[in-house]
Amino acid sequence: MIIKKNKELLNKLKDLFRINEENMVLGNLLFNAYLEMPPAKVNQIQKAVESGKDEKQALMEAFYDFLEISDDEEAIDFINAHIYQNLEKLDTRDYLDNPYRTTINKTGKFKDCSLEYLSYKPYQLLPLDDIYLDGYVEHNRIGYFAQEYQYLALLKNKEIWMSLNPNEIKTMAPYIEKANGHVLVLGLGMGYVAFMMANKKDVKDVTIIEKDPHVIEIFNKLIWPDFKNKEKIKIINDDAIKYTKNNLNKYDYVFADLWHSPDDGLPLFVQLKKINKNIDCWLEVSMYALLRRCMITLLFESANGYLEKNYLKAKIYTDEVINKYYFKTKKVEIATISDLDNLLEFDNLLDLMLN
Repeated sequence: MIIKKNKELLNKLKDLFRINEENMVLGNLLFNAYLEMPPAKVNQIQKAVESGKDEKQALMEAFYDFLEISDDEEAIDFINAHIYQNLEKLDTRDYLDNPYRTTINKTGKFKDCSLEYLSYKPYQLLPLDDIYLDGYVEHNRIGYFAQEYQYLALLKNKEIWMSLNPNEIKTMAPYIEKANGHVLVLGLGMGYVAFMMANKKDVKDVTIIEKDPHVIEIFNKLIWPDFKNKEKIKIINDDAIKYTKNNLNKYDYVFADLWHSPDDGLPLFVQLKKINKNIDCWLEVSMYALLRRCMITLLFESANGYLEKNYLKAKIYTDEVINKYYFKTKKVEIATISDLDNLLEFDNLLDLMLN
């Protein structure tokens, strides 16, 4: 990549590198933010609210104590900008009435798996929607309940394997809304998406592709008996990529949920978009944002004189992405802010991966 070092462009790049670093710092911070709040901190919040303090402010002050940063004004300013402004109090009634939850509510065990209720404790922070973007700044909507909230989860060897928490319900909603006609769902999970899609009058049938026969067996034993609209749902044990390549033209709408997070899902996301860019993927904005982080990392390295030998090997998939971007953009000239913005557009980032 050829970067023309004029003052305006260099200032823009400097700002972009700072934002990219903050986006990554925020990701690490939120990993700790979603941990259960200790009982003493919950009591601290409740007492503060009883004395008349604003609930969100009381929660944040307890959170600063939890992170041991109460005296760090810079860290508090950063958290306020990224967490406080995106913090939302949740109403349990918005989730307790969910059709899947009111139908699939029995617990049980099968082999090394169990279907049971877990809970978010009062004032425990939790992720809500997919990220949203303000220019190049990534934001995460964050919620909390003022009282305990129980959600259904599938555990394997006592570890959470799949769950129906508010984040799942919120992030799946746009795709459920778009489903119509003959629908293909890639990934079974707890069957939530298929259940909700099959409830729609404009959905004729739902075909689910699941590669792991163990997942299908567990689903059939613990969840399938209580399913509604079974006649509209078919489960096929097959590889999602292979099946989609050979059968895409049979379906009016395709939705993929084959991963737990953007980090582990990005390789499959790229493979699916190679088949057809119109395939909808869970956490799609986060996938594009991750591709953009990779390109910004390459820009930083290019601005700091990295050589071609640095792009010949990869330890993880994002390294592969950066390496591919390097060779695809070796002759690309970045002379203006417009050139930079164009390079970082989501469609262009994806096309570089697909071509």
